[in-house]
Amino acid sequence: MLIIALVILTIIVVCYWYLVAPLSHWEKRGIPYVKGYPIVGNFFWHAIKKTSLGDDLITLYNAYPEKKCYGMFLFGKPAILVRDLDLIKNVLIKNFDHFGDHSDSIFLDGINPVIDRNLFSLKGNEWRDMRATLSPAFTGNKMRGMFHLMADVGENFVNFFINEAKNNGGKPLNVELKDIITRLTNDIIATTAFGIKIDSLRDRNNDFYRMGGKVSNFSTWRWLLCNFLPHVARFLRIGLIPNEPIDYLRKIALETINTRERENIYRPDMLQLLIEAKTGSLKQTDTIEEINKGFAAVEESKIVQTNKKIHLGEDDLAAQAFVFFLAGFESVSTSLCFALYELALNPDIQERLYKENEKVLNENNKKLTYDVLNKMKYLDMIMSESLRKWSQASFLDRMCIKPYTVEVEDGKEITIEKGTVLFFPAWALLRSPEYFPNPDKFDPERFSDENKDNINPITYLPFGGGPRNCIGSRFALMEAKMAIFYMVKYFELIPNEKSMIPPKVTTKSANTTLENGFHVALKLREHCDIKLQK
Repeated sequence: MLIIALVILTIIVVCYWYLVAPLSHWEKRGIPYVKGYPIVGNFFWHAIKKTSLGDDLITLYNAYPEKKCYGMFLFGKPAILVRDLDLIKNVLIKNFDHFGDHSDSIFLDGINPVIDRNLFSLKGNEWRDMRATLSPAFTGNKMRGMFHLMADVGENFVNFFINEAKNNGGKPLNVELKDIITRLTNDIIATTAFGIKIDSLRDRNNDFYRMGGKVSNFSTWRWLLCNFLPHVARFLRIGLIPNEPIDYLRKIALETINTRERENIYRPDMLQLLIEAKTGSLKQTDTIEEINKGFAAVEESKIVQTNKKIHLGEDDLAAQAFVFFLAGFESVSTSLCFALYELALNPDIQERLYKENEKVLNENNKKLTYDVLNKMKYLDMIMSESLRKWSQASFLDRMCIKPYTVEVEDGKEITIEKGTVLFFPAWALLRSPEYFPNPDKFDPERFSDENKDNINPITYLPFGGGPRNCIGSRFALMEAKMAIFYMVKYFELIPNEKSMIPPKVTTKSANTTLENGFHVALKLREHCDIKLQK
């Protein structure tokens, strides 16, 4: 009996220590906070699938409107929510040396070396050196160099549906955008990042696409396990992303790199840039001025520029190829789905986009290039507004790496301890009526030449902010804009009987996506000039 009693007592003590004690963290320090629950912290309603992650973020953001920052609980772990714009700017940019790392709340280390070595996960000087090594791969010149690879996939994509529509007697085709767009982005990332050609519309069950689905399906239980029981997750090798697709993509990347190096093969894609980074021949060569690169595109910080050469091992190369795939497959595809869905629900905006794109194309010899794409201002306005309303970066995080004193409210300061996670509810900022009036309205005019200067850049963070912003913003925007151009050029997107109006974000996933899918119809425009394939 005594042994049983001791076991029960031990379980109670351990449960209290891990489940209950952390919830008094901020109270002990006299810091205002939002009360949380064991394990799920401030995301109880999302954890039980009653609200979306975005809804919970807005609730958190509105908890203390008068305070600059306050305590919260990120899956049971104490964190600080930052809502004051000046403080956000200080943390992300001005005082970056205090907050240079991400936390482990997204990618837990020690499970798979490909996850550990990717640019998002690296910390300290390792991150800085890797960022400086890779940044030349994402300049405007490099985007120009691989644009034709991407455009070839886009043309093949619309050609497939043009044939489908003509074979259907010209009647509108009912499609679910997420299904078809993930196939497009899958084929784009295959050719631009891994150097292989895939046609996922005709070969629907190819391994590359199948693994992409496994990579992008983030499970809440995996997220909870990694955050609440990291030692168990490491022991069982269970991360946010399953190991099978990671190992598959690692094998493809390394086999392709080894073949190219052995046979001296050159191809203007991401793997080639990684090979150049590995040999130290990748240089900052953006000598052509980039005009109209887009409102949402982020700039590379001078803080990470260095001439230091680093050795890129196999895990380093595979890790960067993998993170290219992850961002290109899931984030870009969902952002693109939302933009196209909004065009279907707003036919006046869609028609204006079609006419303005055609005008720019006709003024540039009817040939679509990277620079011509960037001249399409209304297209950029639409993409910028879609990223505002339906941001895939619901929140940002930074970890304090050395103590930092901040003002919680007028006259009251606190010192943020090393190791504390700071949390930025980007979704709430982008949906705040204070910064974006009538935020539920899809209004590209917010980003017109006359209006865009009124936007505080700290409120608009779809690609993050500061030196740790998204290195691939130009690539992502090029991919999304190219796809929108081709879709609108050859089709009218219209709602069908399955379309959700107004659109509603799902509560069943941490991903920002629609409750019942992106259902629209594609109506073939007249005078299509792509021929039927045999």
